[in-house]
Amino acid sequence: MRDKIIVLKFGSSVLRTAADLPHAVHEIYRWIRHHYQVVAVVSAFSGETDRLLDSVSTYGNAQPESIARVVATGEDIATASLALELDRFGIPSQVLDASQIQLIAQTCDNDTEPISVDPERIREVVNLGRVAVIPGFVARDLQGQMALFGRGGSDLSALFLAHSLKARCRLIKDVDGVFDFDPATFSSARRFDEMTFADALSTGAKIIQAKAITFAQRKGIPFEVASLGSSGGTRVGGSQSVLSDERLVQHPLKVGLLGLGTVGLGVYREVWKQPGWFDVTGIAVRRPDHHAQNAPKQLLTSKCWDVIEGVDVVVELIGGIEPAGDLVGAALGAGKSVETANKLLLTENADFAQNPRLRYSAAVGGAVPALEAVEALAAGGGIVALSGVLNGTCNYVLDQIAAGCDFGEAVTQARANGFAEQDPREDLSGSDTVCKLRLLARRAFPDTESIAVRSTGIEKVDPDWVRSTAKNNGRVRLVGTAVENNGRIELTVGPQEIRPDHPFAKIRNEENCLVINTNSQDDFSSARHVWTGRGAGRWPTTTAVMADLFDLYRERFGQSHSVVPSVVGVGGPA
Repeated sequence: MRDKIIVLKFGSSVLRTAADLPHAVHEIYRWIRHHYQVVAVVSAFSGETDRLLDSVSTYGNAQPESIARVVATGEDIATASLALELDRFGIPSQVLDASQIQLIAQTCDNDTEPISVDPERIREVVNLGRVAVIPGFVARDLQGQMALFGRGGSDLSALFLAHSLKARCRLIKDVDGVFDFDPATFSSARRFDEMTFADALSTGAKIIQAKAITFAQRKGIPFEVASLGSSGGTRVGGSQSVLSDERLVQHPLKVGLLGLGTVGLGVYREVWKQPGWFDVTGIAVRRPDHHAQNAPKQLLTSKCWDVIEGVDVVVELIGGIEPAGDLVGAALGAGKSVETANKLLLTENADFAQNPRLRYSAAVGGAVPALEAVEALAAGGGIVALSGVLNGTCNYVLDQIAAGCDFGEAVTQARANGFAEQDPREDLSGSDTVCKLRLLARRAFPDTESIAVRSTGIEKVDPDWVRSTAKNNGRVRLVGTAVENNGRIELTVGPQEIRPDHPFAKIRNEENCLVINTNSQDDFSSARHVWTGRGAGRWPTTTAVMADLFDLYRERFGQSHSVVPSVVGVGGPA
């Protein structure tokens, strides 16, 4: 399931400045949740390439490599910035430059074409659960000198990498596909759901680099052109060109927030950046005057019921059983969609977890798409067992102890860095891990109701054991395991010594890791699936909440009714 790769290309039309980087992060995480390994090909921020070219224009007939090295700094900055933003949201990534992946260009000039690459180097990264982030139009020639693929070369680079990896390719643009006329000028412009390579060259070359289309045609590589978050777009490489008859009237989802704490504030800040998708109509907090610096005064209220009224989706981030339970129950009863990160509420109210209008990806794993992974593998029939390091607080504390801190000092540091609550007993005792494990087990073994639990926390963990294990390159981790045994789900939580080559030993600090073992369809031998990401803090949890919100929007508006396409020629309205 995890051997699917998608190449996502982010050009300067969507990454205009560093402020646009979170949009790319949400797009990347969307495909991770759909069980893809992601390669992100990145262009320089808008206007940066022109600025850098101007800066070297006074040098006359300068060596092409010198020009390439200057111009490539724009790509380097954008690529590194995206990696930093992915890290902030809890998604592991690794930047790979042209030398590391052996991306070789045909000539040494700065309007060249790629001829070879080492796809296995990229696979090594994505197989570790990391996003591979690659500069868009930079290569090395046969003598090792730097070369560029020219204007719009990141389209070509993305398609070349997709061809080498046998991957899906999606070019992310500022318009949702290729249109028969400019949609910014003609309100009657219609999008192509599908188009031939030949028609793409005559119509789509305004937004897709022509030599990228020619390369795709020569190699027979279909690809997609779409906007950020789109469920539609245009598929280039079909047998005919098909204009969509789809007419969607899209409105922002009205969102009501319950809570503006660590995660609530993160969600509000991200939703605020997406006015075309979401409209926050109210925020319920205990003391509105304490939050005036974080949100407009007119949105803040202490009356939770007022926030629920008139919204499309309620995001519950206040935690605990009450009043959260009454509020969630009332919202669901009124037909609202609800999102929550409240694992305790879900484990205490099993009926909530079964309600199709309730989404709770953020309750387990932070930036690790744990529930989605379990559900997809369970649907394939054959989860044997699952185990996970599911509490970022405990993982951080154990790593600090391994580094020489005593237990109390490690907990204090976890609080200071936002990885632990003021009262972290639920985390340290193992109760938090048990709650998450219950939610995962329900999806992994949906036909089994009986559950037995054995749990030990890390409050009394032997620091000498933790340090000696680390000295031998292993790690002590609080591990939760779920297996089905004779019609009963057995949940076990406790500190374990992990060997150096195990995925649990490779994560650090607040990172989480989920390992799912399934039966192979061929010989029933065990196959292992691994996901990693940050599991604690504002932004990893915000990542999961936002992913659920985007999914809900796409379900409401993205492809909300059947499309009856019409086959047309290119050049004018049908």
